[in-house]
Amino acid sequence: MFRLILLILFVAAMLVAGVVVLSVVASFALLGRSKSEEDMPKTFQRVAYVALVILLFGLSIGWLGGL
Repeated sequence: MFRLILLILFVAAMLVAGVVVLSVVASFALLGRSKSEEDMPKTFQRVAYVALVILLFGLSIGWLGGL
């Protein structure tokens, strides 16, 4: 049982690290964009990003989508 908990914690840590890396890469990709290319409001982008992270955690941990 302890190994299962450690595995879950490891997977969660890898997911968090992946999200951080992707956000850093996305921020560098946005540096070259001009302001006129942004067509979504910041609040909508933030809500969509948070919803995506919750969905990813829910699917990976098993809250959503079955076992």
